[in-house]
Amino acid sequence: MATEAKRKPTIKEKNMIQSNVLVSIIIPTFNSKNYLKQAVNSALNQTFQHIEIIVVDDGSTDGTLDLFPEFQSQGVQCYSIPNGGASNARNFGLGKATGDYFQFLDADDLLVPTKIEKQINLMQQHDADLCYSPWINFKNTLEDAQKQFRFTYLEHDQVRTGKELMISFGMENWFILTVSWLVKKSLITKAGIWDVKILNNNDGEYFSRILFWAEKVVCCNEILAYYRQLPNSLGKLNSEAKVKSSFNSYIKIEALLVDCDPLLLSYPKRLYYMQYRRIRKRFPKLAKRAAKRFDDIRAPSFLSQKTYYWRFIQWFGLYRGAQFYNWLQPIWALKKKSFLLII
Repeated sequence: MATEAKRKPTIKEKNMIQSNVLVSIIIPTFNSKNYLKQAVNSALNQTFQHIEIIVVDDGSTDGTLDLFPEFQSQGVQCYSIPNGGASNARNFGLGKATGDYFQFLDADDLLVPTKIEKQINLMQQHDADLCYSPWINFKNTLEDAQKQFRFTYLEHDQVRTGKELMISFGMENWFILTVSWLVKKSLITKAGIWDVKILNNNDGEYFSRILFWAEKVVCCNEILAYYRQLPNSLGKLNSEAKVKSSFNSYIKIEALLVDCDPLLLSYPKRLYYMQYRRIRKRFPKLAKRAAKRFDDIRAPSFLSQKTYYWRFIQWFGLYRGAQFYNWLQPIWALKKKSFLLII
């Protein structure tokens, strides 16, 4: 007997499916009163209405609590806890959340009104447990927003595993921000809580665990989020404490992947390289440590696409190889100029 062809659900059926799920939007905040209302409004204005919004104030001293009565009158759950860091605030929010899907939203970032609806639709269409989308960076207002990142794997209907994405991060040199993800509860359960000991790259470490367990990842290929670039953000490696914390997060990611496909180690290998690049002038000793860790990982690297640079790194190691290569650049340029003058 012939099997009936699988048909797509009607709009009415989709709405019935959506009405049976709840999305938890967790917003940790610390001294972000100037931005928080805009972030909360971007959550309240979602076209997908079956949501709960949980704001967790992490011991702010800027009057953030003055905003709570207005938020609560709109149905937002508001909590204030002693200062313990963003990861601790997110864990507190997880403890209060009852959703089937989770959106983490920092207090200075914004969601496009259709983000949750479009990602939910795509995830349910493919029975996916994780979804991401492109985002736009901005500094002050959305009018100055600019798309600054080269994205990979943006096919709208392509389903991948989380491990495939991590390999792509390592070999194609890109990443995804926290605000872009929508996560199914089953992944939250498997990944566990945020690591409160990691101050820098805590989101990268956490979502590495999410990706490790993700069986079906889809991309909603539309810009659905805005990331605010602040001068003193936690992501800036401008102190030894931040550098050491991010390094420890890379160690955890490496340990998570060490017994898997060797290609997966290209991901932490990239992280060590990016830290070396960012701190080599300000923190040379810590840069040398990151470079050594890069050398110790026996895995491919996206740097292999830069033929001559990669050869120097293979011959002398990242720290010395990059130095030698950079020292020779002016000499090569001079010889090239002389050759062109001769011909």
